[in-house]
Amino acid sequence: MWTRLLSLSRTLGTPVVNGASYAVRLAALIGETLWIVLAAGGRLRPAVRQVFYRQVYFTGVKAVPFALLLASMVALVVAAQAPWSAAAGGGVLGTVLVVVLVRELGPVVAVTIVIARSGTAMAAELATMRVDGEVDTLSALGIDPFEYLVVPRLLGTAVSLVALTIFFLAASLGASALLSSLLGGPAPTDLLAQVARALQGADGAALVAKTVVPGLTIAAVACLEGLAAWRSTTDVPPAVTATVVRSFSVAFGWNTLVSAFLYLT
Repeated sequence: MWTRLLSLSRTLGTPVVNGASYAVRLAALIGETLWIVLAAGGRLRPAVRQVFYRQVYFTGVKAVPFALLLASMVALVVAAQAPWSAAAGGGVLGTVLVVVLVRELGPVVAVTIVIARSGTAMAAELATMRVDGEVDTLSALGIDPFEYLVVPRLLGTAVSLVALTIFFLAASLGASALLSSLLGGPAPTDLLAQVARALQGADGAALVAKTVVPGLTIAAVACLEGLAAWRSTTDVPPAVTATVVRSFSVAFGWNTLVSAFLYLT
């Protein structure tokens, strides 16, 4: 009996302890990054700033075409609901767009794009640098690997995720307004006015929470997994896989908590 209980406690307790330990490491990584930025008065060194710009370009700017494609698909789905919206009465479609698109789908789509494109790339890049000894070379040259490799990637990913989410929402809502009017829905200005009326102050706070925190977390996971690779190229694929799985788990779990808090308060 006691042997079974001990075995069960180990089976259940080990994942909990490992998860808590990993969460502490993520929090420490993010906290150290924010402390460095605050201590420097928000000013990054020129070399670090260049890495930050490249991260924003790769994560945010180069993802715009794909985000626009997904926004167009969402707009087509919304436009198909225009006849139903007209029959249900004015204001319904705008409220649905706020609840489904602004609060939930927009941040989720942006997070998925960033993890699939940038999280995997960051993990592979850092793991390769670790395996090839480039990280040790930076230390030998007197360059802080954390400040040069981690800080700009966390900041760049967070900024990019916020901007990409706003772009996706603007493109989705704009295209939905135009296409819905062609299928018997409200005029574009009327639909956008419905969306504006349905928005609440908490929606803005929730949107910030669902973009800034996941942006920092995705990059932190990629940095942890990538830099955990050691002296073999076989460490690179597991680092990428772990980044995808853990980034999705943490980001979606966080978004669920924010949504639950939004609806329960």
